[in-house]
Amino acid sequence: MKAMILAAGLGKRLRPATLYVPKPLFPVLGVPAIDWVLAGMQQAGIKQCAINVSHLAASIIRHVESGAGWGMEVLWSVEPEVLGTGGGFSAVREFFEDEDTILLHNGDVFNDWNFGEIIKMHQDLGGAATMIMVDPPELAAAKMVEVDDQNMVVGIRGQPRAGDGRKFVFSGVSVHTQAIFDYLPKASDSCLIEQGIIPMLGDGKQVFGPAMQGQFCDIGTIERFLDVNWRLLPVAGPILAKRGLLVPNEVSPGVWIHEGADVSPDAVLQGPLLISHGSVIEAGAVIGPRAIIGGNATVAAGVCVQDCIVFEGAVAKGEVESLVLPQPASWVV
Repeated sequence: MKAMILAAGLGKRLRPATLYVPKPLFPVLGVPAIDWVLAGMQQAGIKQCAINVSHLAASIIRHVESGAGWGMEVLWSVEPEVLGTGGGFSAVREFFEDEDTILLHNGDVFNDWNFGEIIKMHQDLGGAATMIMVDPPELAAAKMVEVDDQNMVVGIRGQPRAGDGRKFVFSGVSVHTQAIFDYLPKASDSCLIEQGIIPMLGDGKQVFGPAMQGQFCDIGTIERFLDVNWRLLPVAGPILAKRGLLVPNEVSPGVWIHEGADVSPDAVLQGPLLISHGSVIEAGAVIGPRAIIGGNATVAAGVCVQDCIVFEGAVAKGEVESLVLPQPASWVV
């Protein structure tokens, strides 16, 4: 079974943070978004995965290749110019030539779904593609996909036709057959929806759009990025365990500390908070409420970190705001 992660976006709405950290490395509960996807794919038994990269490509490649080992063969597709969701997928079509069930996942969305169940659902439905839908209140304005009572997609933004079905938001997670490559141009910028799905619908191909429950977030803005972290922080342990990721110790209610963190006994901890492995919390630091300290990060003596996420390898000193990023020199640009 094969899959692809789309990780080549520029992250314009997250600037200036994405000038230094690519969107797929933005952490949820201290774990980069792309790791949540890879862990879910590993749980589903996926053995081969293509990942396209462009903006800060070397940072993403270095991170994935230095990871804990996902049990997968990874094909890297480096795009000098971003090819879009359709172009990036089409560029690696030869990788999928012997596969008729392909999981496609945006690299900047978080969810806790069972990918194995999604793949089986697609196979049982028997369509040319399955687009996983969500209905989050904060994305109400993005409800562009119309689905009938049989969970079949009838239109997207009124194309190829409008109807009276329910409207949902496409999650960025889909499953495809080889049919998609009949529509996407081979080596040019294209959009999966505009050049792929909508023409398929126009030709009468069956595309299904079942809605999924559970945790979901499109990490497209700083506000949504912070919101998903604060929403999940009180239940960090169970959420991480569900994905098979390293679970921190809950040393007191809502205070999660990973093994290998060096926390001064003179630091003040106010949950909910999470302190990742390899991080250093110096004497007199105040952590929380609502604080996440990334792996190998440092909070200097006396610094107050509240309503703040300190990224992996970053140093929090002086007055901090909602994000503390690593020094640019520590990232490969």
